[in-house]
Amino acid sequence: MTINNTQIPNNVTDLLVDECVRKRALEQAVRSRFLSCGYREVCPAGLEFYDTYSSGVGARAQEEMLKTFDNHGRILVLRPEFTTPIARLAASKLRGEALPLRLCYLGTAYANPSPKGARQRAEFTQAGVELMGCDGAQADAEVVMLALESMRASGLADYMVEIGQVDFFKGLMEEAGLDEETTELVRTYVEEKNMLAIELLLRGNGAAEAAIARIRELPMLFGGREVFARAEKLSASPKCRAALENLRAIYDALCACGFEDFVTIDLGMVHAIGYYTGMIFRGISASFGQPLLSGGRYDGLLRDFGRPLGAVGFAMGLEHVLEALDRQADAARQADEAAKAPALDALLVVGGAPLAKAWRHAEALRAQGKTVELCYVAQEAEIAALAAARRARQVIREEDAQ
Repeated sequence: MTINNTQIPNNVTDLLVDECVRKRALEQAVRSRFLSCGYREVCPAGLEFYDTYSSGVGARAQEEMLKTFDNHGRILVLRPEFTTPIARLAASKLRGEALPLRLCYLGTAYANPSPKGARQRAEFTQAGVELMGCDGAQADAEVVMLALESMRASGLADYMVEIGQVDFFKGLMEEAGLDEETTELVRTYVEEKNMLAIELLLRGNGAAEAAIARIRELPMLFGGREVFARAEKLSASPKCRAALENLRAIYDALCACGFEDFVTIDLGMVHAIGYYTGMIFRGISASFGQPLLSGGRYDGLLRDFGRPLGAVGFAMGLEHVLEALDRQADAARQADEAAKAPALDALLVVGGAPLAKAWRHAEALRAQGKTVELCYVAQEAEIAALAAARRARQVIREEDAQ
């Protein structure tokens, strides 16, 4: 098959002049925010050995990655994300650096999109931070706040972060006595908030009624501070209690720093429980239907590289942010156009008058070039509300018209 040499592969995009200017401005805004908080930029290699991603807590399915070979026949992968190579740097070339390591990055990553993933890209830009060698709720809260500030710096007007805790979910699974395979299925259904599937699966596995009732509540555990009281009633296990205590400390720190209106709790958020070891979070916007960023605590990854350190971080998808900004601008433009829309000349209230009489009156006004809408409501408050919504210049009551 002959390929037109002006074409590019599927799932990649050329950026033209104006698009490139916008993207570079976003990159600079986010990078400046990272640097201002003491994070130092690194740029790990774009090619890694396949073995780096084939095992351990950061392992990825080989079909998700783009692979090639070096001249020794060794399998290489195009960098699918940044956290794993930065963990490699922290355990090798940065081993002599004073802790904690505050590192940031901004660059291109690659994937082999599934045909089912309509929105996936083969080439995408990630920006993020990794705080390594620092444990505790304060470190977690710092990274969440930086995520929020990064979204603000990007120009988003409607954004927030949802925070969860994977150990709360793990504690409930241990109480229920579920094996690893069933736990993963439950995790998927909880993420989807598919309560019927959760109940059917647990009953099919012989789970106790009390355990079923507790797990069924998970998808509903979202909101503000009140979530903690509801969650505490579900389990007395030490793991669940410790998870809630940790999450409460993070939430309290975020609220004390003025971010209460931008943070919500979601204990039904339980993605990648094999990778994350504590608090997890994702940044969202009403202007976009997918997370703009995600992250959390991952204390096991650096152990795979021979340097066990606690770590927490996040990655932001810049193409997603740009699309959210476009939608935000479209919504603002539509609102502005609606505000500038021509006002209704008259709202004609039919009241108790015959419809035929009101219609003839309306047609006479329309013949003069006026826009007239008939109104059938009777309450004054409703009439006033409709007149305001239509920006009516005049309200005419047919019963009073001469």
